[in-house]
Amino acid sequence: MKRCRLLMYLILPCAALLAFVVQSRTRLSVFSAGLNQFIDGLAASGRGIVMTLGKGGVGKTSIAVMIARRLAEQGLPVTLTTTDPAAHVHDAVGQVTDNLVVERINPVEEIERYRTEVLADAAHLDDDGRALLEEDLRSPCIKEIAVFQAFARTVFKADNRITVIDTAPTGHTILLLDAAQSYHREVLKRGDAHSEEVTGLLPRLRDAEFARLLICTLPEATPVHEAADLQEDLARAGIKPAGWVVNQSLTPLEVTDPLLVSRRKRETDYLNEITASHSDVMYLLPWQEGGLH
Repeated sequence: MKRCRLLMYLILPCAALLAFVVQSRTRLSVFSAGLNQFIDGLAASGRGIVMTLGKGGVGKTSIAVMIARRLAEQGLPVTLTTTDPAAHVHDAVGQVTDNLVVERINPVEEIERYRTEVLADAAHLDDDGRALLEEDLRSPCIKEIAVFQAFARTVFKADNRITVIDTAPTGHTILLLDAAQSYHREVLKRGDAHSEEVTGLLPRLRDAEFARLLICTLPEATPVHEAADLQEDLARAGIKPAGWVVNQSLTPLEVTDPLLVSRRKRETDYLNEITASHSDVMYLLPWQEGGLH
């Protein structure tokens, strides 16, 4: 791991809509049309990033697609991308308009791009030095470095458009954030000149007017508690989420089946936990058969 960090520091420079907002510390109280208002605020800014974060299976991709499509429908230039190799954003988004660009950060392509850039910048090395560099470039940590650089480029491009980022499950996302934080500390310590894409990454993620991070969860114990852990990790990096999105909730719906009534009642505990302990802003997305559309 130490060698991976050293290599990164040395080589990187080479480079439906039904929703309610709940804002209460003691009880649930509906006060606006939720994600409609959130999306309108994004549209008014015309720039920046939206990131959907959380554990696998909570609907991050569906939420990201919904936000991107609704922004594109307003005529805004929008990029929808993902850091999750297993995600299928192209399939989820359906028909793509001219102003909506759909991409994905492909680790295999990014590794090759990174290797090419590093080797091109190492033309001055002798045979022994080049052999050592090529060995380093086969290190497992190269994937994290390459994806980190691609993520930094993606965030940088959002200076003149809105970019919606569907992130990989929590563990992969934390690796990206840890890399951003570690790299930022190293740059401040050494005072080196580095790519603006990379050096500006953490400040951009900390800028609430530029980066709007949505923690996505389900109204269940494990997803909520893992989301709370993720929020603590973000706080250690100086990043505050824009809010929580609780997907597939029965609370906004009228249900009569006894099983569903019981489940909706259990949801209340988790929703109250979120508003009491974790977030002032919570968006509820109602349960839909087949997920969000």
